[in-house]
Amino acid sequence: MSGPVRSRALSRSSRVALLRKDRQGVASTVGTIMALLVFLAFMGIIINQYVPAWMLDNERSHMNESLDQFGELKGKVDSMISQQRVTGDSSINMYAPMTMGASGVPIFATPTVGLLTYSPQGMAASGINVRFNYTAAGSGGSFIVPVNVDGGGKVELYVPNRYYVQQWVAYENGAIILKQEDGQSIRAYPNLDLTKENNTLNIAFTQVDLIGSLQSLTGADTVGFSLDLIYIDAQKYNIGVNGNTLSMRFNTTCGEAWYKYFDQKCRSVGLVPGTDYVLTTPTDVAGTYELTTFTLTLKNCNELSYNRAYVSMTMLTS
Repeated sequence: MSGPVRSRALSRSSRVALLRKDRQGVASTVGTIMALLVFLAFMGIIINQYVPAWMLDNERSHMNESLDQFGELKGKVDSMISQQRVTGDSSINMYAPMTMGASGVPIFATPTVGLLTYSPQGMAASGINVRFNYTAAGSGGSFIVPVNVDGGGKVELYVPNRYYVQQWVAYENGAIILKQEDGQSIRAYPNLDLTKENNTLNIAFTQVDLIGSLQSLTGADTVGFSLDLIYIDAQKYNIGVNGNTLSMRFNTTCGEAWYKYFDQKCRSVGLVPGTDYVLTTPTDVAGTYELTTFTLTLKNCNELSYNRAYVSMTMLTS
């Protein structure tokens, strides 16, 4: 007796249909992978080329804007001093905006934040000491009066740019200074005038002393400073008799820029190094590696016009 006849599990037509469906699934998978590769390649171009170029332009534009804003700050302080000298009125309050960081790229890059610091006089980060003797008349005849005053202070913005070069912009002693890791320069000069006549030197100097409280803020937003000219002491001194030297000692984180400026300024009016002025090389202060000190001594001085302005700045954070 013969056994049962087994039928095939799948007919030929069924196997062909199954293989056709399998090839369709493979084609869909390959198509999806290719689309993802194209998308990833496009995203790679954006992230590696487009975003850095965009952020580089944002950071460069922000640093240019910061220099303009520091220029406005200096201009407003100078205008308040000029107005007080002309009219005697120091009641005007001014406002100076300051943008701390650069804008980012939506989704792809966060904003570049900056650190804005206001250091009034008396802080280690910035200081100036002025010394000279002048001759005054009294009931018993003329006598020598020594002057030894301290001042200073600065506003500084530090931006650790990620694509553009890291930079510091500072307003110090009436000047605007731009600093980066490979050098420093003064972008706007202080109010200092030197005139050499008959081998004697006449000096006009406006010292800007910043007063108030230490403030600092980090971010990428725009904040503002409220500016007030508290008082200005304007005097003229005869320092050409019995001590004809003027000494200015500086504590600053921008010693290189100040040194180059004073050396060029003295040479431009015909002063001879060693004979008419002595400028010491900036040296590190107590191992700080950033803070330096140096001294400018002007010799053969005759008349000194010395204006000392006390300016209060308040950072408006809200």
